[in-house]
Amino acid sequence: MITYTGRNQAIATLKEAGIPNPLRTRKLIRDVIDFLQLDLTGLTVLTEAASGPYVVTPVIACLAGAKRVLALTGNSIYATADGVVAQTRALEMLCEVEDCAEIYSERKLDLFAQAEIVTNLGFVRPIDSNAVEAMKETAVVTLMCESWEYRSEDVDLPACKAKGIRVWGTNEDYPGLDIFSYSGWLCMKMLFDAQIEIHKSHILVVSTDKFGIVIENQLERAGALVRRINTFRDISKSDLTGIDVIVVADYTRTDTILGQDGDISPCELSAIIPDVSIIQYAGHIDVNGLKEFGIYVYPGIELGPRRMSLTLAMLAVRPVVELHGAGIKVGEMCARARLREINEIEMAPFVTDYSTLVQVL
Repeated sequence: MITYTGRNQAIATLKEAGIPNPLRTRKLIRDVIDFLQLDLTGLTVLTEAASGPYVVTPVIACLAGAKRVLALTGNSIYATADGVVAQTRALEMLCEVEDCAEIYSERKLDLFAQAEIVTNLGFVRPIDSNAVEAMKETAVVTLMCESWEYRSEDVDLPACKAKGIRVWGTNEDYPGLDIFSYSGWLCMKMLFDAQIEIHKSHILVVSTDKFGIVIENQLERAGALVRRINTFRDISKSDLTGIDVIVVADYTRTDTILGQDGDISPCELSAIIPDVSIIQYAGHIDVNGLKEFGIYVYPGIELGPRRMSLTLAMLAVRPVVELHGAGIKVGEMCARARLREINEIEMAPFVTDYSTLVQVL
């Protein structure tokens, strides 16, 4: 049984890691397990152990009764491997599953060989051909994102298909979770952090994918004057006049969106709207080129295609708990289907109420 001293030490560790109310985090984990009826009995999960809000993932699997939880970790700009272990043990203590996760700082193929469920999270990636070759033929890879967000450098899909290992995405619009809606709130946070009031601001959203639609709807509800376009080629230069903010939110484009080699150059943009602010939500833009012309970019980091500059963890811990809980649920259902030799055509009745949570890649 957890003691008050142990509990207070665990709370202090997690607060120091940026989780202001660890007891609420514990409640959110239990709530999502109950909501999804997550049951990992008899299944071994390979996932990551990470810091801050991402500390929750192996603990979700532990609380859901996994046979074993194997968690890969390492040093990062966010925390040392030892720091990750301390945070994980602290949350395990609060959730009364002490020392449940087996945490490894060395990547070994044997870990992949033991798992029925492999998640595509940071320290587990890349799930390359060597990792796939080591995996059981009945194992499944679950993406903690929607299928269209898949990145080839994260998971070797041809190798998985060659071995018969299925890769599944997570429907973030699943009723009762509505995880993808947090994308709009994240954009609002980024705007506020960039000291854009949103209300009455003229905002141009540049996007060809689902991020743009969700962001546009959220900003309109917040009182912004919003226009969404696919590319800068869809708008005349005269129509750019008066724009306060440009939100670049195109995850799917692999070329430069805004830059010397993009749809519009920093020189052209600065000549039309020199006082514009750029919110770098997703997609590649020429940050340095924009800054050279005095254009403000937030957060102003070098970002490749098919990347978000910030993640939902910047909002709070709930989006991470819900997304990773849902992704693990996808893994649970698909792993049990594979173990029963049920194919995807037959799987819908097997997963009953949760069939719409699964996306085929």
